[in-house]
Amino acid sequence: MSLNELIARGIRQQSNRFREHNEVVRRRVADAVDALGLVLPGESFRERLLKGNALALAPGEHGGSVLDKEDTALQGVAPGAVLTRRLVVENDAVIENITVSTDEGDNCVNVKSPATVVFRGCTFERPLTSATSVVAVDAGAKVVLLGCVFRGSATTAQPVVSHGGPAASVQIAFCYNKTGNTLFTGGTATGTGNV
Repeated sequence: MSLNELIARGIRQQSNRFREHNEVVRRRVADAVDALGLVLPGESFRERLLKGNALALAPGEHGGSVLDKEDTALQGVAPGAVLTRRLVVENDAVIENITVSTDEGDNCVNVKSPATVVFRGCTFERPLTSATSVVAVDAGAKVVLLGCVFRGSATTAQPVVSHGGPAASVQIAFCYNKTGNTLFTGGTATGTGNV
């Protein structure tokens, strides 16, 4: 065997080892991401457990979803986790540090009865041509909005947060309403410290 043949054989063996090593590293990274429950941009997210799901959205654009399992926690792990489609919540949940920015003609978020949902540090954005509420809360559902920001929607007859049930069922505290709409209609929610 010539020297060139020996060198070529060694390079091929070394190249195969690098490929195998890279494949092992890729698998380990994928396993770590799965173990953390991290949802990368463009991936669909769903609740896999019957109760107590924890979903962490990485920065980037994600589609909307229907959360229907009890005690789900949905949070952005860093600024920039954006839902670009409607979020429907049908069961108890805590949603934190998420931006919901939709161009659809419907609400950004719809909370269904009998869900109890807490939104902390979320931003809700609608296009200027929107004529619907940003957050719709069905009668029988309960919602707490804490430190949230509302942006975008043009001045319409609809409040930013709409609710057909008793005022005590929707608590809005320390939020910033940067829309031309009223934040809520008196008698349908309770608010404090909002600007």
